[in-house]
Amino acid sequence: METTTDPLTWLSAMSSVAAAIIAMATLLTVYIAAVQLASQNRLFKQGLSWRAIGPWGPRVTRSSLLGLRRTISVPSLSLKSLVGNGWKPELVFPAGIPKTPRAHVEEGDNVQARAGWVNFIQALDLSPDIPSDGSMRLYEMQHASELLNGVVPMPWTGKDLVGICSILGFQSHENTNGCVVEFRRRMFMANQISDDIHRHWKGRDLSQEDHFLRSRLWNAIGGFLLPDENVLYLGGIYETKGPRDLEPESQEATDAQLFDDLTSANLTSEEIMLKLFGKKKDRPQALRREADRDNPTQSDRGTRNPDPDPLEALLRLELDKASCGCSGMKELLRPCPGFLSVVINGELAYSRGLSSALDKCKEYDRWYASLEDGIDPVRYPHHLGDLYMDDKILALMKDALLHLCPDGFYFSPTRIVLADLNEAYGHIEQLSNKAAMEIFPTHALTTPPPETPQDAFDDLLYSLDLCNDLQCRRKTGYAMLSVEDMRLLAKASYSLKPIISPAGGGGRDLIWAMICCPDLPRDICSSLAPTKSDITGFLAARFVCRSASLRCAYPPDLLRGSGGAGPEKDVDYYAVPLVADGEFTGTQILAALAYVFITYYWINKAWATNVALYDSTMPQNVLMC
Repeated sequence: METTTDPLTWLSAMSSVAAAIIAMATLLTVYIAAVQLASQNRLFKQGLSWRAIGPWGPRVTRSSLLGLRRTISVPSLSLKSLVGNGWKPELVFPAGIPKTPRAHVEEGDNVQARAGWVNFIQALDLSPDIPSDGSMRLYEMQHASELLNGVVPMPWTGKDLVGICSILGFQSHENTNGCVVEFRRRMFMANQISDDIHRHWKGRDLSQEDHFLRSRLWNAIGGFLLPDENVLYLGGIYETKGPRDLEPESQEATDAQLFDDLTSANLTSEEIMLKLFGKKKDRPQALRREADRDNPTQSDRGTRNPDPDPLEALLRLELDKASCGCSGMKELLRPCPGFLSVVINGELAYSRGLSSALDKCKEYDRWYASLEDGIDPVRYPHHLGDLYMDDKILALMKDALLHLCPDGFYFSPTRIVLADLNEAYGHIEQLSNKAAMEIFPTHALTTPPPETPQDAFDDLLYSLDLCNDLQCRRKTGYAMLSVEDMRLLAKASYSLKPIISPAGGGGRDLIWAMICCPDLPRDICSSLAPTKSDITGFLAARFVCRSASLRCAYPPDLLRGSGGAGPEKDVDYYAVPLVADGEFTGTQILAALAYVFITYYWINKAWATNVALYDSTMPQNVLMC
């Protein structure tokens, strides 16, 4: 008996088979998707763990659809935004991320040591916490598409990253062939300054001035910040001759003016000859030295062609100071408006959010000369070390140097800025070189004068001890100061300001007097030599400034010779240009000298940065893992 297959039955069977195949394919797809999702979740779990991103977890990751969907955001920093919002960073070395949330960050095995953007942000003192005062955050959260090698990457604009690295003192031994951005502490750095001095300022807040960030950014590209956000830029040689080179270096003066100039200052015979007869090459043959007559072109200097490459020009600026120091040349600072805009540093200033100061910048170039060539004392009546200048730039240098002080982290200027500061503080370095293990005999100071409160007197004593501690370490070994040591220098210098200027005025001028008049700190250190049995009387000494002349009445027990020679005297006078009239006590003078020494020790431990060279080689966009 034959049976016939019902078409409907056949279709039903085929449909069942197809459905089974589809179900198996669906199950296989779901399985593969589940495996991939599990694998992705493991990667995300690893990349978003506490050990990877620390306290940034709640800000970086967001979950939705019952945890099946996850979005990632990372912080984005803009240097212009940081500058515009008045960021006051307390820079540190990154401490690391503990293994568990809310654990105490300690040195040891329980801290993740590898470098990453979380550690880098930690070094900048930026927190994921939203400010309670509702102020604008210093960063924005930006969507990240995916992990990079299992790590959440942080995007940077190349120039912003270079600018941040410059204030951190990044250095490289690779010239400009590459840049590895790594900022982490490889070992525990113990404080070198004594524990007793640290305990005195423990618990005090680190004063943060509004201008610290701008000052660091300008120092890192060759400039000095002035009050009111103005800038002083001391560049290198400007190769192209201009009208200034065609003008005579000396100005004509009447006989009366010439007589006043010759009699009002203690001039050497060579300076008198220069005023009367001009440069040696312009003098009559009878007044020129025989060597000069035999070699009339000795002082002629050729002019090099300008460098077309801005990077090479920047390198030249950095090397100008070193080459000048080796040859014993003096540096004449001359106004050169527009100089900053034609060198690479103008672009660096713009990329760092400093463009608002470019139109107010005081720009100078420098010309090298020797004393034998003749430096016109009428045109260049002042000098700080080998930097010779006129009245106008001396006032600018005063503002620039008084604006610069320890800010709680390592000083990171360019080499040319550091070299200029070494000229200004050269006499302080000489005092440190000549001194023994102590600068100040603090054991001889026991009782504060009536006008000085006890707490201020204690700050003064510990500041003097700090100078002695740093001096001893400078004499006996290499001082590798920790961040806490650097913060201590800032706290100590700030504690001295109310002592230097109790009523809020005149203090800046006292600090300036210690910088512009090398004889003043030298004579004070001589009077306060550690061999003296008691220097308490110096605190009552009276210093009176009238018409830029500082009169010092030394106590009878501190009589000293003039310049180390001649009969002892109890009154001396010091030329202190730009110091206003006023009366000061020995306590104020001692505090001002301690302030200058602390600033010198801070400058002396500078990390000369060359990271600005990377601005032209750094990629436009950078991912930091």
